[in-house]
This record gives sequence, C-alpha cells and structure tokens, in this order.
Amino acid sequence: MGTKSSAADAGAYEALDRLLFREWDPIGIYPMDGPEDEYRAYLPEFWRLVAGEADELAIAEYLGSIERERLCVETSFEHRLDISKKARALLAAWRMPVR
Repeated sequence: MGTKSSAADAGAYEALDRLLFREWDPIGIYPMDGPEDEYRAYLPEFWRLVAGEADELAIAEYLGSIERERLCVETSFEHRLDISKKARALLAAWRMPVR
C-alpha cells in the first residue's frame, strides 16, 4: 500500500483484505476456517486498482486472471463484478469525511 497512508486508507485496505477472504474466496476456504491470509498476495494490486482509476470491469478482470492463472478455479463474471462493486463502495465509505 505504500509507506504513508491515512487511517481511512489503512482501514479500507484491511476491509478489502476481508472482502477477498470472506466474499470473493474462489477456492472456498472461508467456510472451513482456512488461513485468513490466503489471498493477501493479491491485495496490493487489488488495492491499486480499486483506489486508482480502474473501473469495475478492470477490477473484475484482475480477479478473473488470478482465478484462471494462479488458482485454477473460476467463479462467475457476475460474482467478480459484484466483488468489484463492493470494493469500490467499501473504499468510498472509508474515505467519506466524518461530520
């Protein structure tokens, strides 16, 4: 994520980590109490896409490439797109100014 980050970004980064583990979870380890860091290797690029200019389609494609090339399983495109939308919403919520 970089060496300097705001508290909101740090919280959002952790929330995206949980999203990948609990909801994306293409190999189904969450229900079996699998290792919570299973998808953490993909988090820096996922963060870069979600926090950057990438659209939801590009984020979903990134998740699909991981599934095909590294995990040898594939969820549906709709699932990956849903995760992309949730990721964007999580980041927006964490970055929302407190009033």
